[in-house]
Amino acid sequence: MIPVPAGLVTGALTGLLAVALALGLLTAGIRGVRTYRRRRHERIAAPVRGLLLELLCEPDDEQSELPDRIARTDRRTWAALEPTVTAMLGKVTGRARAALVLLCERRGSAVAATADLNSRRAPRRGRAAQVLGQLGHRPAVPALCRLLDDRDPEVRLAAARALGRMGEPVAVPPLLGSLRGPRPVPPKVVTAALTSLGSEAWPGVVAGLRDPAPLVRAVAVEVLGVTGALAQTPWIVRALREDPDTEVRVRAARALGRLGMPEGLAPLLDAIRPGRPDALRIVAAGSLGGLGAVAATVPLTKLLGDADAHLAGTAARALLRLGPTGEAALREAADGRPGTPATAQARAALAERAVGGSRHDVLVEVTL
Repeated sequence: MIPVPAGLVTGALTGLLAVALALGLLTAGIRGVRTYRRRRHERIAAPVRGLLLELLCEPDDEQSELPDRIARTDRRTWAALEPTVTAMLGKVTGRARAALVLLCERRGSAVAATADLNSRRAPRRGRAAQVLGQLGHRPAVPALCRLLDDRDPEVRLAAARALGRMGEPVAVPPLLGSLRGPRPVPPKVVTAALTSLGSEAWPGVVAGLRDPAPLVRAVAVEVLGVTGALAQTPWIVRALREDPDTEVRVRAARALGRLGMPEGLAPLLDAIRPGRPDALRIVAAGSLGGLGAVAATVPLTKLLGDADAHLAGTAARALLRLGPTGEAALREAADGRPGTPATAQARAALAERAVGGSRHDVLVEVTL
C-alpha cells in the first residue's frame, strides 16, 4: 500500500470542514432571509389585517365598503396581504369566500394572474394557475387548459387542480387528453379534478370511454364510479364486457360495485368466471358484495375453495355483505369437512365478523 502523506490528509480534512462550514452558513443565511421577509410582510400587512378579519365576520345580509377600503391599499401593503387572502380562499366558504373573491377582483388579482400564465418563469405560472383556481375565474379556463401541456410538471399539476375548481365541463376533454403524450399529468390528479366537476362533466367523461388510450378509458370509468353516475351505468357495463384492456375492466367492475345498480349483477357474475384475469375476478367478487344481490350467493360460495386465496377471501367477505342469506351460506361452508380451503375461508370470515374486525374487500388495482 502506498503511504499517504500526513499533510495531504490534513489538507483534505481541512477542506471538507471548510465546505461544511460554508454550507452551514449558507443554510443559516437563507433561513434568516426568509424569516426577515416573513416578519416584514407581517408588519406591513398588520394595519389592514384587522379589516380583513372584519370583512370575513360580517353578517350575511350586510353590505359594506370594506372590500373597497382594503382594495385601495398601496401596492406594497397588498403584496404583503395577498398571500394571506389567497390562503384563506381555500379555507372558507359561503359569504366569506364571496367577499374574498370580490376583494381580489377589485384589486385586479384575476387579471394579473391571467397575465402571469404567460410568464417565462415556471413558479410564476404555477402560482397564477393556483390563484385563478382558488378564485374560480372561469374566463381563464382556455389558458389553463393550454398549461396542461406546460414544460414544467408542477405547472401542469397546478393547472389541472385549478380546472377542477372551475366547474366548467369544457375542461373535461383537455383533462383526459393530458393523461397521454410526452408531458402527462398524473392520473390521480386528473381523476380528482374530473371528480370535482360534478355531474355536468359526465357526458365528456363518457366520451373518454371511447378514447384509444387505455389509461384515459380507465380514468374515465373510475370517475363515473366515484361520482355516482347512476345514469351512466350502461356505459360502465359495456366497458366491463367489451374493453380489451384488463385495467379498464377492473375499474369498471369496481365502479359497478360503488354504484350498486341491478344492471351490474350479470356482468359482474360473468367477470368472476374461471379464465378471467385474476385481478378482475377479485374486484368483481368484492363488487358483488357491494350490490347486496342475493342472486350472487351461490357463485360467491363456489369461490370459497378457489386456488387463489385472495379471491377466496374476498368472496367470503362479500358473502357477509349480502346479509342473512350470505351469512347462512358461509355458516354452511364452515360446517364442511375440516381442512378444506372453503371451510377455512368461511370460518375466517365468520371469525372476523364475530370480533367486529371484518375488513373491507380487498380490491386489486393493476398499475398501468
